[in-house]
Amino acid sequence: MLPRLATHPLGALVADGCGTALGLWLACVLVLGAQAIMHRAWPARCVVLRGLMLALMLPGLALALLWPGLAGQGGGMGSVAQGAFVAPAALWPLLRVLDAVPPGLSRTARGLGAGAQARLRLLWLPLLAAPVAGVGVFCAVMTVLCAMAAAALQ
Repeated sequence: MLPRLATHPLGALVADGCGTALGLWLACVLVLGAQAIMHRAWPARCVVLRGLMLALMLPGLALALLWPGLAGQGGGMGSVAQGAFVAPAALWPLLRVLDAVPPGLSRTARGLGAGAQARLRLLWLPLLAAPVAGVGVFCAVMTVLCAMAAAALQ
């Protein structure tokens, strides 16, 4: 007997995967925006945000995989919710790196004459390359797993 996932068309997997990726992207933009706003005004709040992401990491991953069974036929919004549940685990390494960067580093580079492209190439890419690559692989794997979980229960 074939598993239920093998009987579903590839389109269901692609649709659920796109919904999960959309939810993950929206949640990541929201958290990074909150981090940028709080970092300028209240640096201590970034520690709270990073701690909150760490506390929600494992429950979010478990809920992302179990969500289709708990919510029933969630449809497209269920897949978007799955992606949002993955966001804390995806953003924690990036928030750690961003908080470790000295506050005046980019301003100092700009003051020394580095343009926007030079700062991106010589400052931000070396700092963020490894965490972004790791998070990208993790997000791709979790998006596929969440899409498979959602398609299996439809």
